[in-house]
Amino acid sequence: MQVIQVIDTARAMVNEPLESTRTFPDDTSSFFQDSTLLKFFNVTQQEIANEIVQADEGFFETSTFLDISAGTARYTLPSGTLKIKRVEDLRAGTKTLPQEIRPVSINARSEYINETVSATIVGGGYYLQGNSIVLTETPTFSNDSSIRLHYIKKVSDMTITEGTGISDIPEQYHHVMVYGVVHYMLFAQQSENTTALATYRSGLADIRKTVDKRQVQRSRTVKSLYGDADL
Repeated sequence: MQVIQVIDTARAMVNEPLESTRTFPDDTSSFFQDSTLLKFFNVTQQEIANEIVQADEGFFETSTFLDISAGTARYTLPSGTLKIKRVEDLRAGTKTLPQEIRPVSINARSEYINETVSATIVGGGYYLQGNSIVLTETPTFSNDSSIRLHYIKKVSDMTITEGTGISDIPEQYHHVMVYGVVHYMLFAQQSENTTALATYRSGLADIRKTVDKRQVQRSRTVKSLYGDADL
């Protein structure tokens, strides 16, 4: 569902529809303006994203390359980075697989970890400081694709210019976003919202269950052919 479709469905649920041919945003409504409902949309979207990550941390995992410059150890993390999963040195060495650049604690920043194979990164690790990643071994080379960063990204807020945009939340959960927007609409209006909140929370619980059970190649329970007891 597009942003405007989620918002219009929420409007319909509280009996405040606007013309489908309107432009977005329409901030002339005497009840809720589109710009206000977009704020509710983004709050709901982040709540749902948090539930998904709780059930499957890697759901929003992605990767990018660090643009490495000789003599520079500190690099800005990608926008919206929630958690670093792995940092890899991709340059050719004695092994064919990417070599992990390991995280070090604040008390071990000056220590060396001699496991990487690339000469200019040998002994290097990394640590996080604010919105930056810092390599403990300052690179002596420049390369835009030699170090790869795997990270969990934050779902981006939708902007007022993205009425026809679609959330990064999987489409099968967009109905839960509708419930969330309705809940916040009623809350802001100081109306009874117990049912709306219960429906929204039930939707969040269903998301946790379905995301947690996406990978089902292996049985969770194995039964003996010789009895009813679980193995």
